[in-house]
Amino acid sequence: MSLRTKTLTALLVAAFAVPATSFARWIPDNSEQGGTEVVDASNTKSRAQVIQELEQAKMEPSWASRQGEETGTLPIAGAEQTKTRAQVRQELASMSAEEKAYLQGFYTGA
Repeated sequence: MSLRTKTLTALLVAAFAVPATSFARWIPDNSEQGGTEVVDASNTKSRAQVIQELEQAKMEPSWASRQGEETGTLPIAGAEQTKTRAQVRQELASMSAEEKAYLQGFYTGA
């Protein structure tokens, strides 16, 4: 083998070894983002008891006011129409020049 071949082989081995050894220190210790599955062995409630408590909680008035991540439901915006098309056109026609310029600023980035 020539010197050039030996040098090239050594460089290629080093090029492949450096990335492989950079992961050698990583040992999974469950501290990564996402965490671990937590098993709570102290919970002695049955599934039926949990469902019954959930139904009782849903009957409370405060349940309807909490939405999003707490209840797993998101509000439905604009489910019902409050104005007719004619009412909206009338409002647009009766707008002042300042109001029109203000609204136009949303679209132009001004």
